[in-house]
Amino acid sequence: MPQTPRKIKPPKAVKLTKLTTRPKDVATIASSVALDANLTNAEKAMYLILATYATAEGECRLQQRTIAEHYGCSLRFARSLLMGLRTKGCIRWERRNHYNLYQILR
Repeated sequence: MPQTPRKIKPPKAVKLTKLTTRPKDVATIASSVALDANLTNAEKAMYLILATYATAEGECRLQQRTIAEHYGCSLRFARSLLMGLRTKGCIRWERRNHYNLYQILR
């Protein structure tokens, strides 16, 4: 006897800041980052990846593994670029459950 499919109830709506893991079609970076001689080209490209996923408030949530896949590099190299951006004051982040919440500062 075939089983009838059960209806799955949608989860209750939780009011959160809308963060997306979908990239924008066009992303811009601040001229203070683009023209900064202290940043390497690799760090600028990493900044652009974060800006692609950022909301209007400059926040994005991504796993570092996802960032490395988008950049086309190893996880270790992606972490070193993120650390470089953090020490140079371009971004900050805080660890959440299974992702990082990145804040673009400039």
